[in-house]
Amino acid sequence: MGRLVKLNFGIGQIAEGVKTCSFGYFLMFYYNQVLGLSGDLAGLAIALALIFDAVTDPVAGSVSDRWHSPRGRRHPFMYASAVPLGISFALLFAPWVDLEMVGQYGLFAWMLTATVLTRASMTLYTVPHMALGAELSQNYDERTVLVAIRHFFGAVGFLVVFATGFGIFFAPTESYPTNGQLNPDAYPPFAVTLAIVMTVSVLITAFGTRSRIPYLPQARADEERVRIRDVVLEAIEAMKNDSFRWIMFGFILIIIAFGIAGATGLYMFTFFWQLDRFQLFTAVMTVPMASMVGYMFSGRLFSWLDKRNAMIAGAVGWMFFHAMPVLLVMAGVAPDPGTWAITFFLISFGVLGGACIAQIVVGIGTAMADIADENELATGRRQEGVFFGASAFANKCSAALGSFGAGLILEYISWPTGEAVRTAADIAPDTIYHLGVWAGPVVSLLAIPGILCLFGYRLNREKLTQIQAKLRESAPA
Repeated sequence: MGRLVKLNFGIGQIAEGVKTCSFGYFLMFYYNQVLGLSGDLAGLAIALALIFDAVTDPVAGSVSDRWHSPRGRRHPFMYASAVPLGISFALLFAPWVDLEMVGQYGLFAWMLTATVLTRASMTLYTVPHMALGAELSQNYDERTVLVAIRHFFGAVGFLVVFATGFGIFFAPTESYPTNGQLNPDAYPPFAVTLAIVMTVSVLITAFGTRSRIPYLPQARADEERVRIRDVVLEAIEAMKNDSFRWIMFGFILIIIAFGIAGATGLYMFTFFWQLDRFQLFTAVMTVPMASMVGYMFSGRLFSWLDKRNAMIAGAVGWMFFHAMPVLLVMAGVAPDPGTWAITFFLISFGVLGGACIAQIVVGIGTAMADIADENELATGRRQEGVFFGASAFANKCSAALGSFGAGLILEYISWPTGEAVRTAADIAPDTIYHLGVWAGPVVSLLAIPGILCLFGYRLNREKLTQIQAKLRESAPA
């Protein structure tokens, strides 16, 4: 497998990065703070869309596992997803409704519908894309490298979102001289630009990896088309795998904490830390860049600590670096809000936290490939799609349950929204303080149960080597 194939495979993660960043940082903020939808309804729309994902993700995995076509098992779905993904994403940030006429529930219905359509289109792409990564190599370390490349480009997607938003469309205007991210007119062109980037990213990966189709595992000739009953049975079967069960529960619990931190991030930068446009732009750009550095070094770290220990170290590190800025404010030793001193203060912790996040993200991706081998030895079936469907669902929990949790927090502290709020001066100091406490140290503590679950994952290099040796012995000559 050449470097160009690896590059083309990784570029496809830009689409997922754009979606994840937009959902994690901007979706709740846009509907709640900018359009005035209540925090509980905005969070509910995102959470309900997750229920739809709970069905479509395993279906997409099972269907692509069994698919017969000249273009293999994965590529047909990747091609089919590109245009619907771009259209649905653009509509999500450009509601074609009169907000005064439809009211809260009409806006809620639009948000829910557009979110479901975007997630469905992304599922059609991302589950086969991740499964493809597991099929490109069987080497324990090269799988980590492939996942790191994929997520490196996912971080590029984050950079594209932040650069497009704060660098171009959220520029100050006469009505919004300080916080351009509060301008509702900025979001439709912002979303259309990102939709084009996502569509092109998907097509590059699908076309750029087509040369590997003859060498990829194919569905068995006697494999039947998937039925709903099959999806349920395969999901139950997957949950019987101890390795899968421990790592999936652990990842979901940790990623929910990430999601709440992301969904409240723009509130924190705008109102708690009171950063101006360029300070905010500088701060948010450093986190995905730090993740990219973390992805580059993850191969060595995983070789040294092994996968489970590297993920645990990453989660513990993120907890510490995410909580510390607010704790130092509470201790009275942090710089003043709205200054470049506080900006670089946040950058220092954000860089370290972003590098820690990278280890967890890489770990889950490469572990799923190993679990697929373990499962094949136990059941005789290649089911990368099932496991990566579950992984995709877990990743979406970050934005969905995270945004739902963020919405509950905002409602609990009676956070004000709408046209009356332009700067931190428009919000009671106690309310801003409560936001910092909940979005900082309290959110960090939510990762602890997930870390404890990761200790149950025991599929290491030695065990995988033995599994793959047995698979080669049992393979037909």
